[in-house]
Amino acid sequence: MVLVVLSLLLPADPADAQQQQQRARAAATSTLTITVTDGGGLPLQGVAVTATGPVEREGTTMPNGVARFLNMRAGQYRLRFAHEKFVLLERDVTIRAGAPLSIDVMLTRAPEPETPPEPETPPPAPQSTSAPPGDPNVVELVKFIERNFIGSRDNVRRDELGCTASAETTLLQIREPVPERALPDADEVLYVVAGEGTLRLGNRDVPLSGSTVAVVPRGTARGLTRKGRNPLIVLSVVSGPPCTVAAE
Repeated sequence: MVLVVLSLLLPADPADAQQQQQRARAAATSTLTITVTDGGGLPLQGVAVTATGPVEREGTTMPNGVARFLNMRAGQYRLRFAHEKFVLLERDVTIRAGAPLSIDVMLTRAPEPETPPEPETPPPAPQSTSAPPGDPNVVELVKFIERNFIGSRDNVRRDELGCTASAETTLLQIREPVPERALPDADEVLYVVAGEGTLRLGNRDVPLSGSTVAVVPRGTARGLTRKGRNPLIVLSVVSGPPCTVAAE
């Protein structure tokens, strides 16, 4: 009976008391509160937050940008913050037993994805002409002119000598002036067979006589005038579009 009373009156072992306090602190848990904002200080909702350490936690920030983890044991944790519009962030924190922890995290907005350049539109394929290639033809000009000489009352006589998919050959016999005209999509070559005259080419007058050749680029205005008593006889070759109408 005396021994029991003595044991109750003796003070506890200090070492045992210290171990009990350490076990109590280890068993105590804490609350981790995280506030996530953007670069302008505005709260971010929908950020996926994960905590890896003595215990595992995961959650998503609320409209006020806050995520809260309860019952966190003491120790080192790796926090991870993920959002599709912001750069991924990881952060290490230390939680102490029984001590609540609040941290603020700011995420950096991810760069906008580069827009791929639009593919270049290939140039349209050249349209093939549907005009027939034309028939070959050989003409002896002197005899042709003798048989088809311009009448005394005719101003201009035109005789088509050849017509192909890209050229038109016409014999012109001129008594009266031929008004100026410009071909927007065709080039013309003039060869003086006989007679004399004047070629109005653009803004200048060019004298014409037998065997003269003149090249008229597309878009350039030209006119023809006879000089003297005899008609001006010119061979005109128009090249460019398919042969459809006679040269004028």
